[in-house]
Amino acid sequence: MKQFLYSMLSFVLIMPAVHAQKTDKHFFKDIDSVFGLSSVKKIDTSYYTIAEKGWMVNLNNNFAGFLMKSELKNVPLYQSTKMTLHSAFNYQLSTTFGYRNLILGVSLANINGNAEDFTVSLTSNAWGFEFRRLATQDVRGNLSTAAYGDDITVAQGDVKIKTKYLRAYHVFNNKKYSTTAATDGRCTQKKSAGSLLFYTNYSQNTVTLLNNDIIQRFNGIKTIEYSQAELSLGYGYNFTPNRGKVLFNLSLMPMFVVLTSNYITDTSLKETDTENKYFFNCMGRFTASYRVSDNFGLCFSAFLNTNRFSSADNLKVNMYDYLIKTSLCFRF
Repeated sequence: MKQFLYSMLSFVLIMPAVHAQKTDKHFFKDIDSVFGLSSVKKIDTSYYTIAEKGWMVNLNNNFAGFLMKSELKNVPLYQSTKMTLHSAFNYQLSTTFGYRNLILGVSLANINGNAEDFTVSLTSNAWGFEFRRLATQDVRGNLSTAAYGDDITVAQGDVKIKTKYLRAYHVFNNKKYSTTAATDGRCTQKKSAGSLLFYTNYSQNTVTLLNNDIIQRFNGIKTIEYSQAELSLGYGYNFTPNRGKVLFNLSLMPMFVVLTSNYITDTSLKETDTENKYFFNCMGRFTASYRVSDNFGLCFSAFLNTNRFSSADNLKVNMYDYLIKTSLCFRF
């Protein structure tokens, strides 16, 4: 049933775009001037070129989720509580639509109610913005205490995790290095090149405990909410051994946390201070792609983002969200 709905949604969204492209070329010529085709004059085309075909549709098979470790010390009766969670490693069908530098991604895992994944991005050769929202109750694991009581199995539906990201970045060597050549094939990297990358990131993370036994062993805590603002100076490199037919990309960004805001809900909502005012998280991406033709390509990508929270009153949360994706990429 999911595959049928997935195919129908793709058909419904693609066909109006194809018809519009045929019937209103002047409109899309104006759109090109806004979304970046004219910026080809600002790049070194011996290193990379912008795709002539504006429309793109990627059919994706995603493995996305969270790994989380949390600990609360000095709990009355239990001394300390530790919980380790991981998402079920299930695939999600998703579709990414775009015209030039405007990209929209939606995961059809929304249908089963266990996970949500929504992404929208806007980029040029030198900069980019991305918003992503993901949430799931499909996490499981175990909880242990130092004293009084056996371990608890954390089942699906016992914990809900939600996170939102708003990112912006700048590519310093944007005349020779293309981020979009690696992420979605909007450009073709013909020569290997790298660049320093400047990132800013704002994230909101919420962990909601829905099982009363777990809440009791976390000293009555029901919700943990923490927000972080980060700055990063990282590096990305595109390696292409045969003028863009095959591309390997690796980018690493150490994320320096400069601002935090943290709240805990038990019987009421209260703010809590962090143990460390400034600290580092990390973000990284690896991509391997094969361009079969100007109209079709294959892509594998893996993304990992870390964020952590340590309160001054003995609560620690380490969160890792990941996205492993294989894609069929179409341009027209």
